[in-house]
Amino acid sequence: MDIWEKYKAESYQTLCIIGILVLSAKLCKADGHFSQHEKDEILKILPHDKNQKRIIENILDEGANDKNNISFHAQVIKKKLGDNKEFLEFILAVLYKLGHSDHVYSEEEDLEIRKVAHEFGIKESLLSKILNKFSFNIFKVNNA
Repeated sequence: MDIWEKYKAESYQTLCIIGILVLSAKLCKADGHFSQHEKDEILKILPHDKNQKRIIENILDEGANDKNNISFHAQVIKKKLGDNKEFLEFILAVLYKLGHSDHVYSEEEDLEIRKVAHEFGIKESLLSKILNKFSFNIFKVNNA
């Protein structure tokens, strides 16, 4: 079953979180493996209760194993979220942070983030500004 079909009845907020999880899983898998360290980094970024951890991990696994590519999922998310520019920018910043979480930012990860930015309608110069704007805040929060 298609992941978006499975969760179609969920709330807007839940779909936003699922979107972040699916794109995160696809990004982490871009370099050939999806490690527990990367899963743990995703869990650090998304606020959740202890009892939600397994649900989040299941969605991450579904996203990683889904046959569709990251561009497909970015298109679905853009369609579901509309032009919520700030949230789309936040998603890109989260992906950028995840790409760096293992201290190796691969060409594959960079390409995947650029695909998402393209599907979100975010131009290269704006992407750089977003990463500069959000990266400091994201790294500061998790290193505090």
